[in-house]
Parts: sequence; structure tokens; C-alpha cells
Amino acid sequence: MAEGRGPGGNKWLGAVEGYYGPPLKHQERLDLIEWLSRHGYNSYAYGPKDDPYHRDRWRQPYPEDRQAEMEELVAAGSESGVEVALGISPGLDWGTGDESHLVEKLSRFRELGAKVLSVAWDDVPGGGADLGSAHGSAVAHAVEEVGRDLWWFTVPTDYATPAATEYLKAFVDRLPEKVEVAWTGPSVVSPKVTGADAASLAAELGGRPLLFAENFPVNDAAMGGVLHIGPYPERSPDLVEETTGVFCNFMSLPLASRVGLAVAARFWNDPTVDRLEAWMEVLEEFPGLAPLARASFSWVDSPWPDPELSSWADSDDRRLRDYLQAGCREGLDPALEAEIEPWLDQWERESQAMQAALETLTHPHPRPIELSFITAFMWDRARHSREQLFGIRWAYYPVTARAGDKWVAAPEALVMGDNLTDRLCRKALES
Repeated sequence: MAEGRGPGGNKWLGAVEGYYGPPLKHQERLDLIEWLSRHGYNSYAYGPKDDPYHRDRWRQPYPEDRQAEMEELVAAGSESGVEVALGISPGLDWGTGDESHLVEKLSRFRELGAKVLSVAWDDVPGGGADLGSAHGSAVAHAVEEVGRDLWWFTVPTDYATPAATEYLKAFVDRLPEKVEVAWTGPSVVSPKVTGADAASLAAELGGRPLLFAENFPVNDAAMGGVLHIGPYPERSPDLVEETTGVFCNFMSLPLASRVGLAVAARFWNDPTVDRLEAWMEVLEEFPGLAPLARASFSWVDSPWPDPELSSWADSDDRRLRDYLQAGCREGLDPALEAEIEPWLDQWERESQAMQAALETLTHPHPRPIELSFITAFMWDRARHSREQLFGIRWAYYPVTARAGDKWVAAPEALVMGDNLTDRLCRKALES
């Protein structure tokens, strides 16, 4: 069993701004920090991939105005009990002699008040033991020069693997014991992960416990059409016991991301909680969001619609029709409504198509041809949108597997099928 190694000796419960896409605005971060503090989180990691000073131009110091914002963010976090981790991702062009640049940048973060620092080597070209040793040695040097009295975590290049690679063994061998090692499970996005998975890899790494990096509710890249505001993924309760905690990578939508962060907190604070009940309780915190959330039930391992909505579609009563006619906007917070507008628009397109299908299916025979044409038109309009609702028509998740020293795409990465609208409209037009 892994002990807590985070603030106050507790397990880490963190949110990480680590997606590809526009970084949050400063006020959005401040607001999210305050919300996290009220939901049991003890840490927030700053690491947006598209911040050039974090990754592409990592050697360059942040401009003065950005440093002032970071200092304010760290102070606000400390005040509310949420430690803000500042870090850099130098792996794209790391070279001999870069240790001094690394130390200089991280030392400045310490001067800004950060008590948690990180070095991330993820999503860069891989390698073997030599690369692992170089990356691990760089982190060890930074810890020694910047401060052993701080909290540290690092993301290795091989951060998604079911077994220790030569890179990972050499990487960990160079690290000070106190440095947390992030791991996303057997895959970049792991449909299934257990405590046994974590314990097995930790044993291969000399008994070193792992920090679970949960790629949920993030929805960047080719999974960007799916709004992850459904239930928390199915995770084995012993995952909490066998790791030092979790950092959840969230979406570029800071308000909508709160649903996923809230259901994650429920699990990590009580891994025996019923995930569907916890989700429904969380939705009570977001007035008006339930209709869209129920249409956003899907994730990579559950691409189907909300099961209850599916059961309504298969019955002869009016429950699905009443649900659709009630709409998806009533009571929504205006700021949240603006953030998720593309999915609200798509909800209405899907709703119109399903209502047309239901009208066709319930009309006595012979059915007027106009009903079929209207259903076909509405269905066609709903099918040609990037936003995925009522099940996933198409998305590509970063589900990976190891093949020697390389990552390869796993077959389950491609999620493709009919959603609830497709089922109803096809049934109506074929009837």
C-alpha cells in the first residue's frame, strides 16, 4: 500500500492543466483554484502544452506580467489549501549543458513562491536506457540545486506502460526517492486500470510507488468532439491504495471540466462510491446541466448513450419525448452556457431529429411521406457535426499499447458507431 506523500502527508488529489489547446486565462485559473479548494483538492499543476514558455521555448524566462500572474496564482492556492505546481517540459530539444537552464527556470518558480515543482518529459521521441538516465539525472540535478525541501514530481517519456521499459528503469534509478513519478496506466488513456497494475509496475521499479495521472476529463485532439461530463471511468478501488494519489488532466473548458473533476474527487476520497449515483449527485451542483450531461454519458470504454435514455427509446411511453421537448438550456449559468454552446446547439439538432423519428413511429399507418422526409432531413443535419452526443459516432482516443520500445495504437482507440438518434431515425425510416 502506498502512503500519502502530498501536502500534509496526504495523498495527492490534483488537477492538471496539461491539455493541447489554448491555455486558461488567469482569472479562470484563480476561479478554478477556489472551486478546487471547496471540493477536497490539495494541488493544481500548471502545464499547458501550448504555452510556449512551458514547452517550445522553455529556456526563455516568462515575461514579467506572466510571472506576476504566477505569483498571484501560487499565493491564492496556498491561501486556500491548494498547492500550485509550476514546471516545464524541456524534452523537445534537451541537450548537453541544459541543466543550467533547467535550474535557472525552476529557481525562479521557487522565488515566485511555488512549493511544488515539476519536470515533464512526456510526448517527445522515446529512447532506451541512455535517454532515461539523461532525463532522470537532469531531474536529480534540479532537485539538488533548487531545493530538496520542496515537493517534486516528474513525467517520464514512458509514462503509459504496463511494464517497466529500459528507459523507465534507468530514469527511476537516477531519481531521488522523494520525486513523484507520474503514470497514466497501461495506456495514454487507460480504459481499464487497477491497483494490481500499479503495484506490478512499482515492484519492477524497485518498489517505487507511482502517482496516477488520469487523462480524464481531458478531450483534446481527435477526441475533442466528446464532452466528458459523464460518470467517472470505472476504476478498481485498490488503485487508490496502490498509488500516491492522482492528478486529473482536464479540458480546455474550465467550467464544464468541474463535473469530471468533481466525480473524480468522489472516487479518490471514497473508492467504494457508486459511480452513477455520485455522478447524479454532482450534477445537482450544476443547475440546468443534467439534460446535456445525460447526452454526454459516453467515454472511450462506454461509447453508448445513457442506458436509461436508451430504455425510454425502446418503450412506447412518452418519457423520451418529454425529455427532449423540455430542452437543454433552462436554468444554465450563462457563463457555462456560453462555454458549451456548440454541444447545446448539437443537442437541439439531435433532439429535433429524434422527435421527428418518434412522430413518424407513432403515427398510424399509412404514414404521410412528409414525415419520412422531415425525419431524413433532420437526421442528415444532426449527423454532420463534430460534437458527439447521445453516444459516440466517431472519436479517436489515445489508447495505446507497448510493442517493444515503441507505442502503438490499440484497436479500441477508434470509437465508431450509431448514437441514439441514428437508431431511432433508422428505425423510423425502415418501418
